[in-house]
Amino acid sequence: MLWLLMLIIIALSVVISSNIIIVNSTSIDEVENYTNYTNNNNNNFTLPCNISIIACLDNNPTHLQKIEDHNLQIDTILDQVNSTKLKEYVDILSSFPTRNTKSNYIDKVGYWLKDELQNLCEGRVFFHNYTQTDQNQTFNLKNIICSKQSVLSSSSDYNKTIIIGAHYDSRAENINNTYARAPGADDNASGVSALLEIVRILSPLNLKYNLEFVLFSGEEQGLWGSEHYVKYIDKNNRTKTIDLYINFDMLGYTLSNETNKVVLEYDIGNKHVQNDNQSKTIGQFIKEIASNYTNVEAVLSKLENSDFLSFEALGLTVIGIHDGGVTKNPHYHKSSDTPNTLNIEYLTSITKMVLATILELDYLR
Repeated sequence: MLWLLMLIIIALSVVISSNIIIVNSTSIDEVENYTNYTNNNNNNFTLPCNISIIACLDNNPTHLQKIEDHNLQIDTILDQVNSTKLKEYVDILSSFPTRNTKSNYIDKVGYWLKDELQNLCEGRVFFHNYTQTDQNQTFNLKNIICSKQSVLSSSSDYNKTIIIGAHYDSRAENINNTYARAPGADDNASGVSALLEIVRILSPLNLKYNLEFVLFSGEEQGLWGSEHYVKYIDKNNRTKTIDLYINFDMLGYTLSNETNKVVLEYDIGNKHVQNDNQSKTIGQFIKEIASNYTNVEAVLSKLENSDFLSFEALGLTVIGIHDGGVTKNPHYHKSSDTPNTLNIEYLTSITKMVLATILELDYLR
């Protein structure tokens, strides 16, 4: 139940903010120890641990050491984030003349992404095909999905999913100029690159959450891909199994005087108000994660406009992550949005922040 997860998250935030958990960078020899560690220790949790981390600490004094060891495991996994690989993804995606959804290039980008996911994802990789009509034209388009099932997904208690999404299309300043140069390095090759890197690192791990990584087309035209995808989810009666949707949209640009700020967009006052508190709680949780595992400063802000709105309209808990580039990046929707304008170290830190968030949420399950 998501409400139960929220209680645990709030308790964990209190623990973190009270400096009870100590994070350091000591190495662990084998990343694979993470799976054995979490499975073995979570099996020993008592009932209070399922309700509150604080209650768990009160009932089991040795749990402090277990949590510290757990953070050492996460640090080791975060060390696997490869900034060179992130830059390589950005360079390749930006090398297409455009990724405009109405151009012929969008199919080529989609097939490249599917091939890449098949190399990275230890799960099912597939196209979600959809048709969109606009201005008397019909477009046959693709979302690309990597679906990684939990080792415990056969149990109804553990059959919960986190979805991470990013749009892979780009646009020029004039959206109707379909073939104008639109490299879209920040918007949104950066978000796609972070998603691919997280897929690479998490795929070998046996997690309790199902994970679904989705790359959308048509975001720039009005959330086409994500709107069709949530209809697909709803049609297949999967809405109740989704705990959280995390959206990546522009993760690589920083101002010279703000090299470490990242915006966490939480839900407030949109179509479904009942999920507002859960969204803000997740935002606060990620903010604590950012502080403890990275050098980025997370700032909470209200949802604006990206693919998370499609998921929010289904009543799902959503969070958006971006660099504030819509107002701060002078290259936004321009041919100058190229890889050399990005801060790859910053993109690396955000990738680590989200990776740590998923691992911590999985640990709490």
